[in-house]
Amino acid sequence: MRSGLTLVSLSVLVGLLSLAGGSQADEGARPQSTGMGALAGDVTSWPAWPVQGPGMASGAAPAPGVKIMIYRPGRQEITSVTTDEHGHYRVNLPPGPYLIEMAPEKGKRFSKDLPATVVITRGRETRLNIRLDSRMR
Repeated sequence: MRSGLTLVSLSVLVGLLSLAGGSQADEGARPQSTGMGALAGDVTSWPAWPVQGPGMASGAAPAPGVKIMIYRPGRQEITSVTTDEHGHYRVNLPPGPYLIEMAPEKGKRFSKDLPATVVITRGRETRLNIRLDSRMR
């Protein structure tokens, strides 16, 4: 009988550990049924070069390494996320309103898209694409 209690206790412990670690491991995953939503988007830097000639692609380039700050109303910092090498970012968040800003940089880029207010909905992805002005003209 004692071994039966140990198996039940072990089973409960494993379940609790998997729940506790889930938010860390699932950071890049789609919103789960745990009541979370997601904020995702692309950050580009524009213009990527001072002159655009015929046949050249759009003047926007991915902006890797941009730190995006996420606050609750009243400027309570919740978290931050940094864009990947392709300028993509994604973070799971509880439902509700958020203020989105870019972390201060050393004077190179700014965005008219920020600050922005978004509302995260349970089980859904909210998109916020951000275009940074590179000041290259």
